[in-house]
Order: sequence, then structure tokens, then C-alpha cells
Amino acid sequence: MTGPLQPGAIRIGVETDAFGRVASVELHSSRPAGLSRLFVGRPAAEIPALAASLFGLCGFAHGAAARNAIAAARGEVASWKDDTPVLAAERLAESLRACVMEWPSASLDRASVTTPLREAMMTARALMAADHMFSRDERMLDSIEKVFLTCGLRPDTQELDGFFEAMMLEARAENFGSPQAPDALSPHDDAVVIHALRRQRTAFATAPALPGRIVETGAFARHWREIMSESSMLAARLGARFVDMRETLRMLRSACAGEPDLACAAGQIGEGEGYAAVETARGRLYHWARLASDGCVLDYEMLAPTEWNFHAEGPFAVALRGAEIGFGEIARRRVARLAALFDPCVAFDIHIYEPAHA
Repeated sequence: MTGPLQPGAIRIGVETDAFGRVASVELHSSRPAGLSRLFVGRPAAEIPALAASLFGLCGFAHGAAARNAIAAARGEVASWKDDTPVLAAERLAESLRACVMEWPSASLDRASVTTPLREAMMTARALMAADHMFSRDERMLDSIEKVFLTCGLRPDTQELDGFFEAMMLEARAENFGSPQAPDALSPHDDAVVIHALRRQRTAFATAPALPGRIVETGAFARHWREIMSESSMLAARLGARFVDMRETLRMLRSACAGEPDLACAAGQIGEGEGYAAVETARGRLYHWARLASDGCVLDYEMLAPTEWNFHAEGPFAVALRGAEIGFGEIARRRVARLAALFDPCVAFDIHIYEPAHA
């Protein structure tokens, strides 16, 4: 994201050679580390609401992850049935917000989709406040689908129109790199991720890495196989986001019908210890909790998707290295568009260093 909706920022430093190719990428995050320390010593019952309130983006996902991680630590069976409709609505709203607000463009008619975006956000908030009675309200579901139709996304075809079609045309025109298959984070990785999070704590939560892998999470990691016919790296990543929106719309209807399908997970690891994982718009979110015998939090960690994607040696940096981004404002726009499609949950600041004679 390019707006300061969350504390901290990611500084993106890009050095190019005389031909406009990216020679090096440096990423530095000023995002506050160790926020989970705020949970330690508090009664476990307070944590879900506190987690949700700490984050301006994906707040419900954080609250649901906390609630289910704590339930697992208590030895209770996690139940996502009531959470998944809201998680799906939040995922849709966040995906739409990223498209409308974060894509760098001087020519797109953002005014035409400002109202649909506002409606999507209001509907997501209404779902959060509906005390699980929304599953019988077809009008609310219809209103969400109408929002995406207004923006140009059709649920039954990959064809686009309106605002989304204009975005895709801009992405296809930016052919400065080809899409590469990602090393996608999946539910099969949960055990190894939680093991590393328990052992390394904040060090892993702020710079996660798995041996021999460059892990990516998010819409492209979930749907890359469906859009690899695109020759442009940006078009492929944007196309994956549109596929993810259609899939999440389907999941929302299924979840409201009592058939949750969001690849959420939770489990007890040992006595008083549990984890939860939630698929958000930006990727897989993890919470891990260890409770004391009095029910208060003894240890807690959170691992956000942004930390994988904007790791110093992660997929964003790898995608940029060697890319022919050119010079000046064209180079800056291309880096900004790629960063927007990785969609970090904090602001980003771009610095491009060119040869003196470029």
C-alpha cells in the first residue's frame, strides 16, 4: 500500500545499470517489531479484540486467528464456520481497496469506482457487526457481487470491463519482465512454519525464511497456474488477483451457506499451546499462543504475509533483479506497480539509483 494506514514503512532501494536493468535491490522495513509482546501477561480472553484493534488492515483476520489459536491452546476444537463469511468479505474488500487505491496511474478513472469501494467496505463492516445473522441475508451477498460487477469483474467469465479492464491494459503494456512460477506457501507448510516461529520467535516473525526456498504468499501464489499465459509479469500478477476475487466471491456464498472453504487451520501443539492460520488477501497469516496455567498469555507471536513477500531475499526482490525497468519516472512507476501487486500492509517508499550518465 502507498498510504500510511499502518505504522512503519518499507524502503525500496533499486540500483540500475547503464541499460536500465535492475542490478540490486535493498529492502528495509521500519514496521514495529514485537507487537505481540503487548499480549503477554493479559487474560487470553482479551487477545482477539486487542489483535483486531491493532491492525487497520485485515483486522478481523487477526482477531479470528487469535481467537482460534487460543481455543486450540485450551484444547478446544477450532470452529471457523461463523468466521469464514466475514473473512471472505474482508478479503474481497482489501483486494478491491488495493486495486482502486494503490495502482499507480494518472489515467484511470478512480472516481467511477470510489462509491463501489465505499460500499464494499461498509458491507464488510456490516458483516462484522451482524452477529452471524447475515448468512440468511441474500441481499447483502448480492450487493457485494454488484460492487465487483460495477468495477468490471464478472463472476462467470475471465473477461473484464470498465475500471478493471483499463487496469489490465496498463499492466499488459508494462512488459519489463516475464512471470515466473512462485514457491507458494500452502497449508502443507504450516507445521514447519509454526516450528520455526516457536523456536526463533520475533526473529522469524520479522524475517521468515525456509531453507532452500524463496517463499511467496498471496493471490499470485494461490492462482499462478491459471494466468501463466500472460507474457507480462504485472499482467500475470494482476490477473491472479482478479481470479482470487472471483474465487473469494464463490467462497463467500459457500461460507454463508454453512460450507466454509478458506483453507483456515488451527491446532494444539502441546499443553496450553496452539496456533491458527488464515488466508487473507495478502496471503497466509499465522498466530501462535502459549498460555499459563492461570489462563493468561505466556508467549505469543504473529507472522504477517508481508514479511515473506518483502523479505530482503524474498520474491519481490527476486522479481525485480535483472528486470529492465528503464530510467526516471518510468522506472519508478514500474517498481511502484510491482510493489502494489505484492500489496504490503504498510506504506512503501521507492528510491532509484541510476548511473550518472543514464
